[in-house]
Amino acid sequence: MSSLHKKSLIATAAIFCCRFTGLLREVVYTGLFGATGALDAFLTAFRVPNMLRDMFAEGALSQSFTSVMSKVEKQDGPDAAWKLANQVVAQLISLMVCIVAAGVLLSGFLMQQLYPERATLKIQCADSAAAALTVAEATYTGTTRDADGRAVASFELSAPLADCPAEAVVRLSALEKYQPGSTLKLSAQPMPDAVRVEQQDFMGLAAGLCRIMWPFILLASLSALSMGALNVFGIFGLPNLASAAFNLTTVGFGCLIGWMIDPTFVPDALYGFAIAVVLGGAAQVLVQLPALRRKGYRPRWSLGLRLQAGKLLFTDPTARRVWMLMIPGVIAAGITQTNIFINTSFALYLPGGSVTALSGAFHLWQLPVALFGVAVGMVVLPSVSRMTVEEGGQGGANIAQHLAQAMRFVAFFAVPSAVLLGLWGEEIVSIFFQRGRFDAHASALTGQVLSAYCLGLLGYAGMKVLQPVFLALERPWAPAGLALFSAAISVALNYCFVHVFHFTEVSWLALTTSAVTTLNFLFYFFYLRHLLGTMATRTLIPGLLRILAAGTVLGVICWQIRGLFFTNFLHWGFFPRLGALAIAGSIAGGIYLAASFLFRVPELEAFSKRFLKRRR
Repeated sequence: MSSLHKKSLIATAAIFCCRFTGLLREVVYTGLFGATGALDAFLTAFRVPNMLRDMFAEGALSQSFTSVMSKVEKQDGPDAAWKLANQVVAQLISLMVCIVAAGVLLSGFLMQQLYPERATLKIQCADSAAAALTVAEATYTGTTRDADGRAVASFELSAPLADCPAEAVVRLSALEKYQPGSTLKLSAQPMPDAVRVEQQDFMGLAAGLCRIMWPFILLASLSALSMGALNVFGIFGLPNLASAAFNLTTVGFGCLIGWMIDPTFVPDALYGFAIAVVLGGAAQVLVQLPALRRKGYRPRWSLGLRLQAGKLLFTDPTARRVWMLMIPGVIAAGITQTNIFINTSFALYLPGGSVTALSGAFHLWQLPVALFGVAVGMVVLPSVSRMTVEEGGQGGANIAQHLAQAMRFVAFFAVPSAVLLGLWGEEIVSIFFQRGRFDAHASALTGQVLSAYCLGLLGYAGMKVLQPVFLALERPWAPAGLALFSAAISVALNYCFVHVFHFTEVSWLALTTSAVTTLNFLFYFFYLRHLLGTMATRTLIPGLLRILAAGTVLGVICWQIRGLFFTNFLHWGFFPRLGALAIAGSIAGGIYLAASFLFRVPELEAFSKRFLKRRR
């Protein structure tokens, strides 16, 4: 077993703890609040600082810092590397204080841009004593504005509408195709050809939650720098466990503070979880400080900037390299996060619970990607950075061979993950989320989204391996340009699905993300082949074809198991569901390993040799 495999498995084990606790966090959210507009508001508010965290801190900044610091440590030693770290930390804190202040001030404006405008309902009922209807015929008499400028939509109904609260609202975009005097259908439940009536407008709640959570990006950025520094010195486990500390802190303090606000966990209790997000960010930093100190880090405030002729200049060119690599890296690293943010914006135009379905499915989709794609990419970056120094800045066959082994290793785990999550999406979602206010309908909705995401899982995992290599080669601008092109494709497709074709299924938005991530991976692969002169396809392709053949066998078996044994699965009790899925999963895993053995998959042979060597 190679050093790449060993370090990747260490990082994988730590990331598994992180992602498992992340799923626990989602289970708590959905169990307490369900797939509702209130939880949509919380996830939308968190998406803004979290997207910046993923793009800026844990994406581009962490990777560019790791790349430059690895080269400095290789050439000039640990003392020079820690001096660079102190300068970047001081510069980061100064920048983030400004970003957090601006974010707090602009939270209301940001939520106004994300949330489609709602109108409060003014209903005149001809027979208020009649039985309430699930779908009521209504005459739309027009929309006006009250003294505060809020929209008011007026309707005349022949009978009361069931489940219509006093603060009910309707989206103005849903009324655009109707003229005053038109007859339409109103319903409080998602119904085809009916205008959806919602409980209330949660935009104000989202704005308040967003203001509270903005400091999280400062703390998460410091945590990302700590992670990058520890990766340089070969420590991959602890930095990823820091994210587990964030998840556990968020759940623990969120439940406590939310219960103190309201024991029934009404929407206002989400303010407790917003406060817990900031506390979780602090926990991420604190758990890494002892390891940094053992490796020689001593905090010093060294801004590394000077003002000359009205310009702010860097005193250390290596610190400048970190930020120059980061600028295009912010764009390149944020491809998927930008798509998720775009999806969230469009999902707000779909039936309530769509944002929650996207979020839950995305966390399950990211689990195998983080376990293997992110873990391997984390190990690849410092090693490739050192290779560029040893080979005089040239890529060469050694780097290509290293990447081919890494991609093949990731594919060995990503292919069966895509098959299982894609074919058994609803069943797996029900195990994690179906409890409390998260019912079978929400499980089915989230499972459909997960299946759409899984079409791009292999490309997304491969992209996570190749993306850091551009920073190690100091060629970040090509991926940045692709990111802008991909974002444009994502916006165009989502706009067509939601506003042109009027699709109400949120899985179409996930399908866009799968298409874009697959396109990104293909571009990364062929462009790196151009830069390096080769991508060691004689190492990569035969092994990949063997893995895909084993995955095909697994897919056929999983399809048959679902059709024969999982009938009406979502309405079973929890323990029967858990037992059935555990047995079926064990059978599927055994079949995949057997197929891999028959097809002589190289990764399985490497694990087998390592295991037999230890036994001897």
